[in-house]
Amino acid sequence: PSAMLDPIIERAHASGSDFIVHAGDLCNDYKGSPELLSRLLDNKYDLPVYGVFGNHELESRGNTLDSVTPNLTNRPVIGKNYYYFDCNGYRFVCLDTNYSLLDGEWVHNTEASWGAPKGSELQNSLAPEQLAWLEEVLTDAKRQELRVITVSHAEFSGFNSPSPDAGKVRELFAKVNEKRRTVVLAINGDYHTDHLYERDGVYYFDCNTVQNGYWMPQTEQHYLPGQT
Repeated sequence: PSAMLDPIIERAHASGSDFIVHAGDLCNDYKGSPELLSRLLDNKYDLPVYGVFGNHELESRGNTLDSVTPNLTNRPVIGKNYYYFDCNGYRFVCLDTNYSLLDGEWVHNTEASWGAPKGSELQNSLAPEQLAWLEEVLTDAKRQELRVITVSHAEFSGFNSPSPDAGKVRELFAKVNEKRRTVVLAINGDYHTDHLYERDGVYYFDCNTVQNGYWMPQTEQHYLPGQT
């Protein structure tokens, strides 16, 4: 229910947060959930909201890349289904790990699917175009002496079913972190665990879910109401 967002919004406001961010799988039917989207994106405190594509954003029919992308955030951003924004000396880079290789071409997850197209390889990838964009954005952040935090659905540490691009992303992190640490934190969703892992000076945080999905054992401990 959309009311489950209220504790998150209230806590963000009470703590003086600059914005709310989610790491994908906000819901599996953006088109059919106008109350939920309105409650978050048009929240009463006008808090900025930034999100990324999870593997369930396009699950229901009528939810396409073009229709869901504008609902990832309620603020203008530099980019499209992957983008970045700057805040208080930090650059937040929001990535889309929903690309895969199908018959020699890079494709994005499609409408009415909770995952990559059947028969595709290297699922949960960024794809070459986004990888090149990421390098440009990180290099620019280093030039401007901004710290960087990335947000994605699949993870890059290599700890838990990582994106196939995990090694390439860590190489980019290491490259821009030479002499001065630029990338400090990589947040991901998807795996429904609480885990913080440090690798080569970068922290990787698996962010748990607020609500336990039906596909998870009901004994699994997710965030309690007081923690949201």
